[in-house]
Amino acid sequence: MQQPNASDRPGAWQERWTDPALTLLAIELAVAIFIVAPLGVLAPRGGFALPLLLAAFVAAPVLLAAILVASRSGAALAAVFTAIALIVAGILAGLRRASVLVTCLHLLGSLLLGLALIGVVTRAVFAPGRVTYHRLVGTVVLYLLIGTTFAGLYGTLGLLLPHPFRGMPPREDGPAVVAHALYFSFLTLTTTGYGDVIPMHPLTRSFANLEAVVGQLFPATIIARMVSLELAHRHRDGGHATSAVPCCDDPLRRRGVEDLTIDTRMREGESKKACSE
Repeated sequence: MQQPNASDRPGAWQERWTDPALTLLAIELAVAIFIVAPLGVLAPRGGFALPLLLAAFVAAPVLLAAILVASRSGAALAAVFTAIALIVAGILAGLRRASVLVTCLHLLGSLLLGLALIGVVTRAVFAPGRVTYHRLVGTVVLYLLIGTTFAGLYGTLGLLLPHPFRGMPPREDGPAVVAHALYFSFLTLTTTGYGDVIPMHPLTRSFANLEAVVGQLFPATIIARMVSLELAHRHRDGGHATSAVPCCDDPLRRRGVEDLTIDTRMREGESKKACSE
């Protein structure tokens, strides 16, 4: 009877594409945060060029990678598709006229997308197993997702609350609001704080404190987890290697084997002497 191929198993394509999708997501997030967001502030307002370029070169690859990463979790996949619907609705509304609603849809979509992917990537990063390249990439993705999720939260609060920040652009300027929210979020996550954007509302101050605490605990927690996983893997491999060797390096066991060998040789010598007599 022919055995089923590994590639024919249900979910095999997910296992094959999840790790490359994680790397793609890390690259796309870095490009969107550190290149596209600042350029969006400098780009001319109005027209179809900016929304279409953002959709083609940023939103589509990020969302595709997000679908592949979250494909093993039904709840996360549903949240990703909901976020896609919000972002697409914002893009279509932005083609007609830029407004606060367009910015709010983008921010809510990014907030929901970040929350969904944080749960999926966290389980993958902290799960038992060997420390691999893709697991290390997952830690980078997780760090970027924390910053973008808090940015979506800050941007949404900035549109809904009265006087939430000092130093934020007008609410009608959507690309500038998104860029400033990302800027403030990563300043807070890394505890840099230049002081040009300041939270003024109690809610924004509370979330800023929470993000600062997460930013401090994240590197220590990740390093401790990676080290413990690697040590556990080496200990497990070392245990298997030791059990496969008949004579280990234990001095007591080696001494016992030597005594048994000497005793066997003495008995052989006595038997040969008796035969000769």
